[in-house]
Amino acid sequence: MSKSIIFIITLFSILNLHGQLGFCTGNSGDPIFLEDFGAGYRTEPLFFGSTTYKFTDGTPRDGSYKVSSNTKWFGWFWTKDHTPNDKNGRSLIVNASNNPGEFFRVPVSGLCENTTYEFSSWLINLFPSSSKCGSYGSESARPINVTFEIWDSTGTSILKSGSTGNIYGSREPNWQQYGLVFQTKPGQTSVILKMRNNGEGGCGNDLAIDDIMFKTCGDAVIIEDSLKNKNNVIIEENNLPYSTKLTAIPDFSVFSTHFYQWQKSKNGVDWINISNANKNTFLVNRIKDITYYRVLVAEDAINLSNTSCNSSSEIYKVNIIPSKNPKPIIILKKKKPRKPRKRVPKISTINPKGIIKINGTKSENKLIKVNIIGLNKNLKTEKEVIIVRDGIKIIKHKVWIYGVPGKFVKTGEKIIKQGSLDAGFRIKETIYYKAFYGYNSITRTYIIESP
Repeated sequence: MSKSIIFIITLFSILNLHGQLGFCTGNSGDPIFLEDFGAGYRTEPLFFGSTTYKFTDGTPRDGSYKVSSNTKWFGWFWTKDHTPNDKNGRSLIVNASNNPGEFFRVPVSGLCENTTYEFSSWLINLFPSSSKCGSYGSESARPINVTFEIWDSTGTSILKSGSTGNIYGSREPNWQQYGLVFQTKPGQTSVILKMRNNGEGGCGNDLAIDDIMFKTCGDAVIIEDSLKNKNNVIIEENNLPYSTKLTAIPDFSVFSTHFYQWQKSKNGVDWINISNANKNTFLVNRIKDITYYRVLVAEDAINLSNTSCNSSSEIYKVNIIPSKNPKPIIILKKKKPRKPRKRVPKISTINPKGIIKINGTKSENKLIKVNIIGLNKNLKTEKEVIIVRDGIKIIKHKVWIYGVPGKFVKTGEKIIKQGSLDAGFRIKETIYYKAFYGYNSITRTYIIESP
């Protein structure tokens, strides 16, 4: 191989490692590493070996640092940290040394091999653009300039680096986020983040750092329903329950293969896995409440359940709004009471907390079981009932009630049992039973349990 070819390959490798900063262009996973430097009035030192600068409990001079909620020195901005909703939140405050060089490092472990990650951090130039400094108070403050570097766990091989360039002072406090995308190598599960000061100390070059974060980086994945709505749908109440087919659509910008795990949430924050939902499509079946869906994606099946390796799609939200033209409510008219030929057996519902009488009471149970008191336990009885669902639609059914304790209520429309395809969904119904004097009624809410 000629020297010129070797030179070109080496130059390309250097340019690839020392590229510009940037963020993941696809979807990111949940944070796997987050350093927000805590909160409180006390000034805390960094852990041993994380900095070459000197810790100070007082005024941070050139070449020193402190982890504090206070930034009121040298005419700097008196500003809060970046972390949202952080009371007395702290950040890393650095008065850069006169000599450029490394000033902070932190090891990050628990990564996955052959996986793309996004590092990010928030920075602020503490010196206002309108202020002067120097011996005579007439100099313009020097800008801050930081290089981020990702090294292997031994600190001998650099994976990626990028520089912020000059960040000059602003009129008002201005936190800015910077990111760097890199990929781990085979067998590599930990890295070292290093931050280097590229500017000169003295007048200016004063900064604060907060919310250092590592997240996985995957394809941009959108969710589309059967009507081609992307990531959002609005349903009026009179069109409930809502059913559709969701499809996850990746852009193949990072992954060449895809493995899926669908999740749902009631608030868009707390997510639970949906059993056996591991394809790129998922059937939403008869939901009645605002619900959020997303899908976890990984390039290898073994990484799907590991939050350090997977990424998540855009969120698909089912919005429920009041109906513009609600359906009229049908009121059930009572029939004149007739004296029955035989005495109707007493009926009760059984739940984990004990026995609740059905006559005129309301109950909410995850599993509602019925028991006929006074009948042979092997006998099956049949009663005609009228079921009013949601106060709108009247349906006549026959309900078979088994004398054996522990059996489930069955109707011609729904079998309420554990492991239903409607698992997790709520069914509300009012049942009117024939009795001695008109009808006895009960309103029950079923929450179908997962297997």
